[in-house]
Amino acid sequence: MKHTAWIIVTLVLSYFHPTLALTDNDPRCRDWAEHGECQNNPNYMLNNCQKSCKYMEEKYGIENPAEDLNIQSFYELSAQDIDGRLVDFSSFQDKVVIVTNVASFCGYTESHYKSLVQLWDQVKSTGKVEILAFPCNQFGGQEPEACPLIKKFAQEKGVEFQMMYKIDVNGPNASPVYKFLKRIAGPQYITWNFATYFVISPSGEVRSYSGVDPLSLKDLIDGLLEDEL
Repeated sequence: MKHTAWIIVTLVLSYFHPTLALTDNDPRCRDWAEHGECQNNPNYMLNNCQKSCKYMEEKYGIENPAEDLNIQSFYELSAQDIDGRLVDFSSFQDKVVIVTNVASFCGYTESHYKSLVQLWDQVKSTGKVEILAFPCNQFGGQEPEACPLIKKFAQEKGVEFQMMYKIDVNGPNASPVYKFLKRIAGPQYITWNFATYFVISPSGEVRSYSGVDPLSLKDLIDGLLEDEL
């Protein structure tokens, strides 16, 4: 909470005091900021990388990392499905769960939905795997429709796995699910649609994989299921 307040104070001062020009004192500042250092290491970053921290604040908004600290397990979470029904994540215990953010009008939509459908076809018979797809409109405005139309679009793509309610994945209004997953496994910020896949093991361990095709997770899923036998 203290670190978040310091970030907010510093950035607000920059708006009202133009003499406090925002600068970066190190060429690595942008990379550090994109990896969450403005929140993880605020004392250094806000003295040396103010410009990059301001950029990340404008792009994603500031999340309060203290808001979800009382959540200690994936199974304590809950979220609405695409029809607005509450899904209690305790029902996912002893299963492998895949979580990602999706969009209907992205350059990755066709390839990732196709791979997700293929992955689901390969694992659904186990009864031990769940895929949770969260629509999100934060990246290029590529998921602009309301949930009923998103659901229809996904069904036309052959989706039978669990579509969830439309959410934010970054910023102050980010879903508690994504705040928790990012806190536990990273990355600090989701960078685009389909960019990161979270894999939750049957015991609740959370891992994240960015820049992957979902079908590439099949061997990992099989391994996690075998470990439970």
